[in-house]
Amino acid sequence: MQPIARSRLLPRISFRLVMFLTALAAGGSAVARAAGDGGVLAKAMVTIMLVLAFFFLASTLSYLLAWTIARIAVGRADNSLKGNPFSKDQLPPQVIRPREPGV
Repeated sequence: MQPIARSRLLPRISFRLVMFLTALAAGGSAVARAAGDGGVLAKAMVTIMLVLAFFFLASTLSYLLAWTIARIAVGRADNSLKGNPFSKDQLPPQVIRPREPGV
């Protein structure tokens, strides 16, 4: 018997994950429906979900902004080729050039 070859074109998503996401979406829909009908607790839960979603969106955007700035700055001054002065068995880079002996 030959082993079953998995397709590389399809994403590897398990059935359990799909069912969990479906249940999560159904729960969110029920809470949103209750909030639309005037439920105070449901409105609070929807507000909390929106605040958390906005927080993660803002965090992602700020990370991408910082990453973009870092990628642009590395192009100008790349210090990665000089080595790490704190690593073991490596001398730090010389800032002042050595003098000739006897001078």
